Amino acid sequence: MGGDKDMEKRNCTRVIFESESYVLYKDQKFKGSVENLSLNGVLLKIEESIPANESVEVQINLSGSTSRLCINLQGLVVRQDDRGLAIQITGMDLDSFIHYKNVITYISGNEREIMTEFHKFVARRAREE
Repeated sequence: MGGDKDMEKRNCTRVIFESESYVLYKDQKFKGSVENLSLNGVLLKIEESIPANESVEVQINLSGSTSRLCINLQGLVVRQDDRGLAIQITGMDLDSFIHYKNVITYISGNEREIMTEFHKFVARRAREE
């Protein structure tokens, strides 16, 4: 089927992470919740249906004891099923990326592995462009 490219996408560490989120799609804003994250993508629970191959923006809200932070990313809907809305990340600003990577690193507890995945991810994206 998809071969090595599909295997690379699945090899990123996926962490369980629950947080409030919003999906922006065609001038509409849908409230949802994050189920899990990886460097490649995010799985969200939302009530509304969004077709595969549609571009969306996602806002993930992080709340601390004294502050509130948002991670903003652009993505492409891969699928939507009873597990949730799977979004492949296509872009995000640097600040959002740093916070996103830090969340995955903190939850996984394995900074070395996440950094290795990050370097592979960047190399793969450079080949695709």
